[in-house]
Amino acid sequence: MSSAYQTMKEFWLDVKNLQHKHEVPQLGPQKICVAGVEMAAEDMHGKVKNLMIAVSSLGNASVYFENNSPSGIGGFTGGAAKGAVHEKAELMMKEAAAAAEKLPLVDVLPPQKQPQHVTLFVISYDGQIRAQDLADNQARDPNNPLYAFFAYSQQLLGAFRAEQEAAQVHMDGAQNK
Repeated sequence: MSSAYQTMKEFWLDVKNLQHKHEVPQLGPQKICVAGVEMAAEDMHGKVKNLMIAVSSLGNASVYFENNSPSGIGGFTGGAAKGAVHEKAELMMKEAAAAAEKLPLVDVLPPQKQPQHVTLFVISYDGQIRAQDLADNQARDPNNPLYAFFAYSQQLLGAFRAEQEAAQVHMDGAQNK
């Protein structure tokens, strides 16, 4: 795992990074403030790379992924104001808070190393981490009690991609003038 990706993951896993804000909403009985999904994929060299989608109860969201660039990381941030990213982040946070009691407490969140698996995680206001490793096909099963949590993470990823594509079209249009 690249050090830049690890740094961003650790940032999201430390709920104290939110607490400089005046009031951090605490959702559900588990008082969830951060939720996320970590996935893995093999690059063209057969090396496992990670991708993390994370949201906070403040309404912001980020996607970070390891890549083969000099920095070793890419990503997007957004959702703090309005729009599709914000809407999907709020829905993911709501479903994650509702599902939190179904996730076991863990001491650490190891990196996802299996390309056909996902790790769903939540972090409470007091820093407790709850997480579950699932096979991808289980996470995509509408009968799974964690399905909505995972499904909104994928919709959030789609909203980020749409936002980035729109920004690229805008940049391409500006360069062609």
